[in-house]
Amino acid sequence: MGASLYKKIYEKSDDKLKEFIIESSIKTYQQEPKRLQVDAVFNLARGRNTFLLAGTGFGKSRISEMYFNMIPKMKRAVVLVLNPLDSLGDNQVLEKEKAGFTAINLTKMNFNKKTADAILNGDYNFIYLSPEIFLNSKSFDQVYFSTTFQNRLALIVIDEAHMVYIWGLVESSTSKIVTSVHLRIEDYALFRPCYGKLGPHLLFRNDKPILLLSATCRPVAVEGIMKSLKLTDDNLDILRGELTRPEIRIIRVEMDYSLASSLDLVKVFPSANDVPDEEMVPSLIYSSSRNRTLIAMDVVDLARETPGAAFRSPSSCIRRFHSCTGDQDKVDCIDDFASGKFPLISCTMALGLGQNWKRVRMVTHLGRGDPASISQMFGRCGRDGRQGLAIMFVEKIRRNGKNSVDQFGQGTYQSDLDRLDALAITPVCLRVAFAIDNLLGYIPLSVDDPGYIQEKAREIKEGMTESNSDSQYQPQISLQACGHEEEEDSRG
Repeated sequence: MGASLYKKIYEKSDDKLKEFIIESSIKTYQQEPKRLQVDAVFNLARGRNTFLLAGTGFGKSRISEMYFNMIPKMKRAVVLVLNPLDSLGDNQVLEKEKAGFTAINLTKMNFNKKTADAILNGDYNFIYLSPEIFLNSKSFDQVYFSTTFQNRLALIVIDEAHMVYIWGLVESSTSKIVTSVHLRIEDYALFRPCYGKLGPHLLFRNDKPILLLSATCRPVAVEGIMKSLKLTDDNLDILRGELTRPEIRIIRVEMDYSLASSLDLVKVFPSANDVPDEEMVPSLIYSSSRNRTLIAMDVVDLARETPGAAFRSPSSCIRRFHSCTGDQDKVDCIDDFASGKFPLISCTMALGLGQNWKRVRMVTHLGRGDPASISQMFGRCGRDGRQGLAIMFVEKIRRNGKNSVDQFGQGTYQSDLDRLDALAITPVCLRVAFAIDNLLGYIPLSVDDPGYIQEKAREIKEGMTESNSDSQYQPQISLQACGHEEEEDSRG
């Protein structure tokens, strides 16, 4: 009951329904949908919970739109989207409005009786909200559990579903270790044990399907998410797309200076005397804490030979973004970067989840970190189909960590801390290493590793170009090449 599909659509045979989904997508978006997009929408139309694993830039957010368009407008249906960050919801609301939908990003600041009445009236097609609002707001509970809202509810989407695992939703003996690894990335790893209640809340959804989306999710994370959300193999279909991004070159560089100083960034950016701000390669610089985003800006000033320029607002070179940045500053930063007013953002993981910026050509990450998290960051570049560059600066030695291949035992099991260290020292191709971590949950440490051999052969069979992602490299040559491409593009 409630917000259901058009009867004539629901009664179609499986083949006819898939044909209809393809035809509708071509009519709406003027391009043929990808096979997994069709499969996901088909599953939702049949009432099946679906977990889609596909690389960044795949077009996962379009799936809920395609499904929504199959529901009669008179139903005034609502799609509820759980987001890890409020800033992500703001960005996606803008995208939905541009696509012709009504949407709101629900926060503590804007959720009042007027908003609640508008939601109950079906004024918003898409409602974005954080798990805090979904779980801890009594006012929202009154809306969510009401018969009126349940009859409008069409779909629940959990965006960036791997966050369910990272945030400690999984009640296990290793939760403290999981947290310690991810707390290395400050704005990405806020530990919220109350999120364990997400599963019971989701059980009350009027028999409507759940759509989980992620670009990176290891097998152990998938199992943990299913357990936390009370899902089983019988009531969840997992669709796996291509997670590898062959257009992104990944290089790893050992740091010569301390992580706290961020001075290794000097190697990456040229002097303003050689390359003006407007000709810089559009880039994101990820630091592991909010304080270090400020330090990174200072180092960029040093590299550019423009002392203090980064702190004269509004900078034409670099600005910063983190979870505590003011709301208006966040909007200005995102809008100005997207419109090309400045080329660099110094940020934490608060920026990036779900962003679809085709302008980003390079991503730099400072310090050892969780491979799944770093993979998310690197996925921000190269979204326009052109080559992207990802640079990972790692400490030579991590205190109390494993700093050589010899320190790892035999077999494929690796703890989260092991994976963090293995990524910093492995001699294998980093592109394949990230793929293995996603597929099998470990970082290969030898080119003779069976999983490594199999994945490399698969990529060749799929027609991917020979990987040029290096486990040890100095970035200047690659940066020069990236800069030359930018010049050629600007000359047209």
